[in-house]
Amino acid sequence: MARLTIECAGGAALPGEAYLSQTPLLRLHAGTQPDLFLRWNTVPLSATSIDVIVHLHGFSQQGGEMPLSEKVSRSGLDLSRRERPSLALLPRGNWIRHYYYDFPALLAGGIDALVDYGIEQFARALPARSALRLDRLILSAHSGGVMPALDIVAEAARPPDELYLFDGLYGRDPRLGEPARDLPIVDRWLGDRLAHEPSRPGALRIVYIERQTGPLSREVAGLIGKRLARTDPAFAADLARRYRVERSGAPHGYIAAICLPELLADPAAAFDWSRV
Repeated sequence: MARLTIECAGGAALPGEAYLSQTPLLRLHAGTQPDLFLRWNTVPLSATSIDVIVHLHGFSQQGGEMPLSEKVSRSGLDLSRRERPSLALLPRGNWIRHYYYDFPALLAGGIDALVDYGIEQFARALPARSALRLDRLILSAHSGGVMPALDIVAEAARPPDELYLFDGLYGRDPRLGEPARDLPIVDRWLGDRLAHEPSRPGALRIVYIERQTGPLSREVAGLIGKRLARTDPAFAADLARRYRVERSGAPHGYIAAICLPELLADPAAAFDWSRV
């Protein structure tokens, strides 16, 4: 297993990225190596905590031969405008068949273990081997990674502060799952998340294309509307900017690459689709 190399100067770890192979948590995921991508922004060596962004990729036409780099390029994991010390993780999913991937290793609290592992690898590469704790957790997912993200949220010990779902609320095949469970998962997470507002602000941003993910996306919009209607009117406008569902003005394959950098800079960002 390769070790991270981090360049430091001026009392800080400089922005960088790396691939790791044979990640213990992901050993049962079928697919290629390396299996974990990491990217970080400027992190002061005096920092005691760090934000972590986990992105779940979608399906791949390359099937089990997909290199992780294919998903990095369109992930949207751009930390260049993010001011808080942050570490991004992109794990390679588990190839099932054809072009399908899922993320079984991240269920049952596996995402918590992945976050801890990522922070540990990063901290061990710093000059003083500083101990870092998790501050904010951000979970994003695109396409086929979105439905697994809901199951991961339902079973995580540390639910995400921010949840970004890009054109992947397809619903479930009734033969393979429980289609009625998805809305309750979102509603429970949303209720818990809003209970921490405004002292610990969060976000839920969903971007969809009507043809396949419109129906469930619009149902989630209804849940958000009901929840926000019960919040303090003094905070309603701000919450509505950070918790919302909207149609995409970009093709499916580019939504995460366009939207996630904006949201990592500002969870209330308005997307300018005219520039696409």
